[in-house]
Amino acid sequence: MSGYHVFSGQIYKVGIIRFVDVPVDVSRAIGEGAIHVPVVGEVEGVPLRSTLVSRGGGYYRLAIHGDIRKKLRVDAGAVVEIAIQRDEENREPALPPALVFALRNAPKAQAAFRKMTTALRRQVVRYLTSVQQQATMERRVAEFVRRLELRSLQNPKPEGKRRKK
Repeated sequence: MSGYHVFSGQIYKVGIIRFVDVPVDVSRAIGEGAIHVPVVGEVEGVPLRSTLVSRGGGYYRLAIHGDIRKKLRVDAGAVVEIAIQRDEENREPALPPALVFALRNAPKAQAAFRKMTTALRRQVVRYLTSVQQQATMERRVAEFVRRLELRSLQNPKPEGKRRKK
């Protein structure tokens, strides 16, 4: 597995999610200071595609998804061997034409959509397209864009200025 960083880590639980801490040398080599780092690799030989999340100070943690834990029959407390490398593939979802058209005609909604994380955009597209009829998808798209527009009107934030709490 050329180009992969291999390490062992103990699974721990935060809320309902299980994580493994990524060693500092691997964090520095892969992360480059980013908040979210897309990675691919394996956990005990089971394929993995995930995102490292920052835990502060240049360190990252890796979520061990439920499907992987079930295949390996492991949970919090288990030590697993992990091989990861940065994922350079594009993770942007393919937008349905109805959404492209609707966003093109709603610049504030388009800006709000672009500010979402890639993962959230994928989730939105999955919801919008998980229908049997085109008319249902078009209704969902119209409602989604309407809500984004309303949100941008209710929460206008001047560029370059932060709101005081």
